[in-house]
Amino acid sequence: MYIKKIILVGLFMGSQLLDGKSLSFQHHDWQVVCDNTYTCRIAGYSSDEEEENRISVLLTRKAGARTKTTAKIQLALYDESDEKLFKKFPSVFKLEMLINGKSYGLVSMKNSDSIASLSEKQTDALLASLRQSSDIVWKYKKYQWRLSDEGSTAVLLKADEFQKRLHTRTAFYKKGIQSEKNVLQPKAVPVIYAQTVEDDKALTIKDKAYIEKLTDGLRGEDCFDADYDADFTFYALSPSQLVATKLAWRAAYNSSYCSWVINKKEPFNPQDAIEGDYYVNEKKMGIVSNNQKWRGLGDCWSYEEYVWTGKTFEQSSVGSTGLCRLIAGGGAWNLPTFVSKVKVK
Repeated sequence: MYIKKIILVGLFMGSQLLDGKSLSFQHHDWQVVCDNTYTCRIAGYSSDEEEENRISVLLTRKAGARTKTTAKIQLALYDESDEKLFKKFPSVFKLEMLINGKSYGLVSMKNSDSIASLSEKQTDALLASLRQSSDIVWKYKKYQWRLSDEGSTAVLLKADEFQKRLHTRTAFYKKGIQSEKNVLQPKAVPVIYAQTVEDDKALTIKDKAYIEKLTDGLRGEDCFDADYDADFTFYALSPSQLVATKLAWRAAYNSSYCSWVINKKEPFNPQDAIEGDYYVNEKKMGIVSNNQKWRGLGDCWSYEEYVWTGKTFEQSSVGSTGLCRLIAGGGAWNLPTFVSKVKVK
């Protein structure tokens, strides 16, 4: 069944380069995801066995020579027990950062979002600790949140390999004195020019014979289980084109749609199916979006989005929210493998 494919892709597609332009890799409690601009985001978590006071760290490093790494921490604020704990804290509280029992200062955090940034010195200390076995804890009064170091070295090494930093001063893991002239240079964010659509309301088409002609050939393996027993819905994209969308499958906690661009008049010439449901955003841009939970708890998601350019739907974003570790409803972080900047024509 296709839902299993979603889970497997989300969890394991990352042991290698994705189309040679991005990276997704996980080892134990750590993962690295690098996008099409060659920015790498590294996320670490509490041990998967940790039942309370869970934490996650996000390290972000852009491509290019002499780039600095930024770091954020996020305390779990997922369920009622987390909310009950946070009610004991003031609106702003300070966590002490401890590595192998040594203090590295305080981290100020707002009670409202449970996310805080580390200083440059704290980030450097954290990176140094991740190159070896370390006890990494953030503490507030009697409460403490422990970050796992299991898998960190493999992930740091993978990020260095992707950005071609091995044996340079800016390497995470295998530092050295080699020149950074061959370090992977950042790539510009691609710009997609979106075309506004005619209307955000579904079309009312009563001519059944016309509908049959429009949708002829839009079934079968063109978009997974698109023969699922559901009606087509149509929206106007332009004076000459429309989009047809249809429920493809439904499972316990996920569902998926398929969308096709079709000429309004013969020859209809339907374009290849796109997995996702169609909607119009506040800027009158036509969007096909496909968001999937990796599990029913809703703490980890994958996402994919396409925008209407006037000719076709062009992919504008792909990514996930990180591992399933009960950090936050909707996921802990945004870890894209593809980013773009969308502008309206």
